[in-house]
Amino acid sequence: MALVARLLVVDDDPRIRHLLELLLSGVRHQVVLADSAKAALEHLRRETPDLILLDIMMPDMDGLTLLGRIRAVRRLAKVPVIMFTGGGKELEGPSRALGADLFLEKPVSGRRLKEVVENLLAREGYVLPGGERVNSLEEVGSRLRHALPEEARFKLLWRKTASRRALLQNLLAKGWTEALLRRILPGEYDLYDLLGHLAFGWPLVPLRERAARVQDPRLASHLEAYLEEKRLPLEGNGLLEELAQALYA
Repeated sequence: MALVARLLVVDDDPRIRHLLELLLSGVRHQVVLADSAKAALEHLRRETPDLILLDIMMPDMDGLTLLGRIRAVRRLAKVPVIMFTGGGKELEGPSRALGADLFLEKPVSGRRLKEVVENLLAREGYVLPGGERVNSLEEVGSRLRHALPEEARFKLLWRKTASRRALLQNLLAKGWTEALLRRILPGEYDLYDLLGHLAFGWPLVPLRERAARVQDPRLASHLEAYLEEKRLPLEGNGLLEELAQALYA
């Protein structure tokens, strides 16, 4: 199954940046563009991309110097880096010595570029909190289960707004929400579904299907019938939220 990855492209030529964005976003990857080493460093202070494509010949700071600074940061030390340049084959040795995973000379065909990007991403697997990498979704799920409550309690916590927020804050503090949203399964899914799928093997339900369930007019009639049967008021009893959350059960 293909992965959705965040890629950082660093090149001072706007035509090259535009071309790379078109090529790589077309295979569902999220592409961030930086027009200089300075812009790249600003982005890398906040984010950890899954792969970096780095031009060597840039005016403010060359790509080799930038690569050295990237590899000096523990969080970024294992992020795959592809160096690409029109400066000549003689730059491959220094690139490799500084930790580049691959060296490409311009021009590079779109097919070749997409091939090497996908190969590097597949080799790197999945990045977990703290920078640990695993090779399969099963391993992701195994680690995630240790960060979540047991399955039944997880369902109960998610159905209440306060406990759901507390759970998300806990996952955010541990780095799990970022890790999951950085390299998620293709498609648009609710975070709860994604967590349940990876940790407990639940089926994934697309967001559109979730929305369709909530908007189903039968939902209101079922709720009213339930409240009437229990002889409870329609307003102020909290069951509206409970029933909506029950859709996730």
